[in-house]
Amino acid sequence: MAFSTRNAARPSEPYHRPSFLSSMRQIYREGAPLANTAPSAASSSTAPHPSIFTRFPILKFYRGFTVTIAGIVPYAGTSFLAWGFLRARLLPYPKSKGASTPVADLSIGAVSGALAQTVSYPFEVVRRRMQVGGVTRPDRWLRWGETVRGIWGASGWRGFYVGLTIGYLKVVPMTAVSYAVWQWQRRILGL
Repeated sequence: MAFSTRNAARPSEPYHRPSFLSSMRQIYREGAPLANTAPSAASSSTAPHPSIFTRFPILKFYRGFTVTIAGIVPYAGTSFLAWGFLRARLLPYPKSKGASTPVADLSIGAVSGALAQTVSYPFEVVRRRMQVGGVTRPDRWLRWGETVRGIWGASGWRGFYVGLTIGYLKVVPMTAVSYAVWQWQRRILGL
């Protein structure tokens, strides 16, 4: 839905943002064989083999899944490592009076989120490119290597950080609030 744009071929037509279901249908039908293809052409021995997406169209919804799974490790690892390290260095021993305040928890959580987002953001860019690859290459699965080479070839290392500031606007407050609420609950429960 985020990738959908105005049709450049018909700029005079009014733009209607697609619904969730229409986007799902569009992805499901990407690269589908044309309805007017002659059956004899499809059955000939020279016809290309159907792609995995033709046989299993549900797989189109899993483009970039492996990158998402791989990106969890540096994101979560950096977030928890930064959280633990900063709390140990900046806050007094947890059992002492006034060891942690909500402002301290929010601040340390924000820094942890920013560091984690910075470290894992290249995975996010690769995942997004692989998902949008269905528009440019609907007949096949874009692989990690070719996606990374394409980004590097077009923009160098900076290409892996395009849009990072927008990512900060989402992740930093989310991580800060998550850690602060977690610490608040621990204080309430006396843990």
